[in-house]
Amino acid sequence: MLQTLRRRLLLTGSLAVLLLPTGCGKVVNQPYPNEQIAGNVLFSSFQERPKYLDPVSSYNLNETPWMYQIYEPLLHYHYLKRPYTLEGLTATEVPLPSYFDKDGQPLPDDAAADRIATSLYTIRLKPGTRYQPHPALARDAAGNFLYQDLEPAQIDGKFSIYDFPLDKAAVSTREVTADDYVYQIKRLASPYVATPSPIYNLLNQYIVGLKDLGDRLKAEKKAALAQRDARDRYLPWRDLREVPLEGVRAIDKSTLEIRVTGKYPQFKYWMAMTFFAPIPWEADRFYAQRGMAENSLSLNNWPVGTGAFMLTEQGPTRYVMKRNPNYRDERYPSEGMPEDRRQGLLADAGQRMPFLDEIVLNIEKEGEPRLAKYMQGYYDIPDVSRLDTGFVFLKEQMDKTGRWQTLRDHDIRMITSIEPSNWWVGFNWLDPVVGKGETAEEQTRHRKLRQAISIATDWEEHAAIFFDTYGPSEAAMGPVPPGLFGYRSGREGMNPVTHVWRDGQAVRRPIEDAKKLLAEAGYPDGRDAKTGKPLLLFFDSSGVGPAYQARLDWQVKQVQKLGIQMEVRAADYNRFQDRMRKGNAQIYFWGWFCDYPDPENYLFLLTSSQSKVKFDGENASNYSNAEFDQLYTRMQALPDGPERQRAIDRMIDIAREDAPWSFGLFPGSVGIYQTWLRNAKPTAVANDKLRYLRVDGALRAQKIAEWNKPKAWPLGIGALAGLALLWPAWLIYRRRERADARSTRMAVAVHAPKGTNA
Repeated sequence: MLQTLRRRLLLTGSLAVLLLPTGCGKVVNQPYPNEQIAGNVLFSSFQERPKYLDPVSSYNLNETPWMYQIYEPLLHYHYLKRPYTLEGLTATEVPLPSYFDKDGQPLPDDAAADRIATSLYTIRLKPGTRYQPHPALARDAAGNFLYQDLEPAQIDGKFSIYDFPLDKAAVSTREVTADDYVYQIKRLASPYVATPSPIYNLLNQYIVGLKDLGDRLKAEKKAALAQRDARDRYLPWRDLREVPLEGVRAIDKSTLEIRVTGKYPQFKYWMAMTFFAPIPWEADRFYAQRGMAENSLSLNNWPVGTGAFMLTEQGPTRYVMKRNPNYRDERYPSEGMPEDRRQGLLADAGQRMPFLDEIVLNIEKEGEPRLAKYMQGYYDIPDVSRLDTGFVFLKEQMDKTGRWQTLRDHDIRMITSIEPSNWWVGFNWLDPVVGKGETAEEQTRHRKLRQAISIATDWEEHAAIFFDTYGPSEAAMGPVPPGLFGYRSGREGMNPVTHVWRDGQAVRRPIEDAKKLLAEAGYPDGRDAKTGKPLLLFFDSSGVGPAYQARLDWQVKQVQKLGIQMEVRAADYNRFQDRMRKGNAQIYFWGWFCDYPDPENYLFLLTSSQSKVKFDGENASNYSNAEFDQLYTRMQALPDGPERQRAIDRMIDIAREDAPWSFGLFPGSVGIYQTWLRNAKPTAVANDKLRYLRVDGALRAQKIAEWNKPKAWPLGIGALAGLALLWPAWLIYRRRERADARSTRMAVAVHAPKGTNA
């Protein structure tokens, strides 16, 4: 026993000696290797894995960080200029349309819209744009494709494009041609694409011949499937180069021509979206091989583009993009806003982009771990989806934990921004309780129910609770946000259904007004007047976990004011999208970030031709109103001015009265940037933003080491506490040793011979 106690004491003492100097070396808890921390790498996070990385299908915010770095459309927005300004990206410049009448005769630029039968866009491409290395393009020295005619057995066991080696390929890229844009536009109408395009039903109203192409291909596919075994849904690759598209053609290798029906000034904005990024026919053919889909090999998972970066790694928790070695010579802008120079945003003017070698993105489903890692310096921007943080950093909450002062101590830059975005609670127009209704009586009752819920949902309170006053937010009175033509502020912009004007400001109507409407809808005090049963509604929202629960609880409390019961059905974003696409939601929460700075981009969310259930469009409420649709069509062709404003005002009045949305918030935002991150500017529109960013890796490594020094004193105190606990045992041990020694001496004295010293 004494030997065991001795060993324990020696071990405790050794540990105490070892623990005391801890903290004098390098950071031991950093999640990345030292060479990455100090290197030319951007670190950030994302909340939901991207579902679609095919430019035909992708149309969600959580996909843009990948889409606009990997793909390049014809146009893009100047990174620094405000208001947002379009300029050429893979095109040399923004094309101006030529107008023609119904007989094909040219018209002057100022011709009335009703005289214009077609608008012709002639687009010239920049030379030297090449695709990233990809096995679909790989050829041997003789010019033969390496991976275009594979058997399923050759694909078996391959789950990444990097399982198809390129080291023996003489060529694994090629230059983009105008035909690649023609091919991609045809794909918008193709039923052979794995997932349909959400904007096909909008663009087929404008691109001449696109709807006809879609109808022909659908009939062709249906006939082909009818001739095959019903258990085998596989169809060979359909070469879209063989099918004509009347309104789109390549004049030559570097000149593209697109013909649009009528006058549609907003078409230039669509050319700045990845729907108009080039796709090589070789990639379509490569992924169409039997066995590819079974191994999740598709453009949705492994894109091929011309952008500054290419996807090199993906997994459940991490995505990595690296610099595209074939990227052409693109330079950082040399002009911007006056404040850009003061903020150092023009220091890299004229330098070749991109500046980063690698982008490492980790999934963070909860806000707290993301915030903690950002505070430690392990994320350069908190969320890669945006260069502003919105509601993530709440000053009031951070003051309680001391984090706000930590942000200041870390010299983190904060830049406020008002970006055109909108959040709302929507009602499914197809639902038998909150939807349009069948009879005139039902329609009136359902409308009053929606209006009552809209009044009761106190968005001003939501802004005060969940948004920091550092970033301005305001309750929405309609679908068009501030900063866009058509938005009205003050009394003329007030929603009279939900607010009244009092003391020089819009004030939400009292809850008694909502209860009165609820009773007229047939639900006095939240109960069905006919059955006496409480009204139960279902609320669908994306986002799960504690970070979202508070907002969901708040939503439930809003309808409880009316006596209505609400059941929340939260899901991750991909599952939520599936529910919305199938029309399974009753009431839902969603938002929209501006694709292009025009009111059409918000008003089209309520047009019947964009119904999500009927046409797989972006009208998530599946709202339909004939007058609204007619005004929308007229508004599109009008220039900004009084006539267009009147059309927009009437459309908003219709939407307020019908209440397919509880108009929610125009959220404010604040960009929060680490001190070593260069060229960061808040933006919700310029999506190819990562190629502009630069990091000072050496400074980052220094700051991370400073901010994450292990504190030795708790370990020292722990070691001393351990010694204090062992001190009584040590005393007992010493007492027993002395007692044993006395016993030994006495025994020797008794048994020793006489005359001998014991």
